[in-house]
Amino acid sequence: MKKIILAVVWLFPLAGMAQGAYTISGKMSGLKVPAKAYLVTRQGDEFKDKDSVEIKDGKFRFTGTVEEPQYAIIAIRPKGVPKTRNQRDYIDFFLENSKISIVGADSIKNATVSGSESDTENRELEALITPFTDKIIKLQHEFSRGGKNPANKTAEERKVASDSLNSYVKQIKDINLKFVKSHLNSFMGLYTFNFSILDSHFNPAEVKPLFYKFSPQLQSSLLGKLSIDRIISSERRGVGVKIFDFSQTDVNGNIFKIASLRGKYVFVDFWASWCHWCRVENPNVLKAYEQLKDRNLEIVSVSFDESKAAWENAVKQDKLPWLQVSDLKGMKVRDGLAAMLDINAIPQNLLINPEGIIIAANLRGEDLPAKLSALIK
Repeated sequence: MKKIILAVVWLFPLAGMAQGAYTISGKMSGLKVPAKAYLVTRQGDEFKDKDSVEIKDGKFRFTGTVEEPQYAIIAIRPKGVPKTRNQRDYIDFFLENSKISIVGADSIKNATVSGSESDTENRELEALITPFTDKIIKLQHEFSRGGKNPANKTAEERKVASDSLNSYVKQIKDINLKFVKSHLNSFMGLYTFNFSILDSHFNPAEVKPLFYKFSPQLQSSLLGKLSIDRIISSERRGVGVKIFDFSQTDVNGNIFKIASLRGKYVFVDFWASWCHWCRVENPNVLKAYEQLKDRNLEIVSVSFDESKAAWENAVKQDKLPWLQVSDLKGMKVRDGLAAMLDINAIPQNLLINPEGIIIAANLRGEDLPAKLSALIK
């Protein structure tokens, strides 16, 4: 973004956030059949039609306001064709309070979007990342054939692929971080911070100083408040922090409090019946339980299921003999434990010492018993 003299630099990034209005002018020069354009935005936990207009002579127009830039979709549906979940003719972009132009021929998915600064910045970032995501997709496609050990792939080839994959992921993270640091007065910088830097395993101590480098207006925006809430929630499960006294319900309806196990080492395993990798990891947790249950260690599995039946069936199928608890609120409810701890991906786990301090996190694999044993004194 251009540098603005003195304090104006703090105001400019939010010019489209809480004032003015948006106008979306669309022109589909090759569209000859009667059709409607639908503006789709996220409303609550799902995407819904926000507005719709007739397309006349290939042209359509939307007007309105948004409190801050947001991800949006415009879909074109010819008249007489029913709306389906697999609607193919659409374009996604970032909607903000500005004059936005969408120009295409007979298909909007190949149209060009202009006039949205947030969208322009996002597409610039995508252009830097896409070469690496394409390589990741290619690798995943090549090595997904044949299951865990694809046919005709040696152990060395799999290792090379794994190293390459890790390298591509790191380069994407580096690109995102560089983008954020160079867009501290931009909504898209904050958006990238929230959705890329604050990933499922971010370190709150590392990212918190960066958050406070954003302009005061961005920090106090809706997305800014969400970001700092996530950081604060994540701090509750940081290594070296005393675990907060959360409570859950066991399979028999009894209330369990984590503080009730003070004086013991506690391995808290976050999982769900629907989580494939959680179920893959359960045998390793079971092995650790069998080897270490007599060493002042308790295991507590916290399920993020919403269905009690699915949760109980998974416990039985995986033969998990230790304490099983859940609030049955899944991972999306704001007052659920997942939100309180900013857990948006599983499996995850914490190891808590007898004083209630978190001493390790995300210990997994076939050598889990050895990892835990080394930490239990």
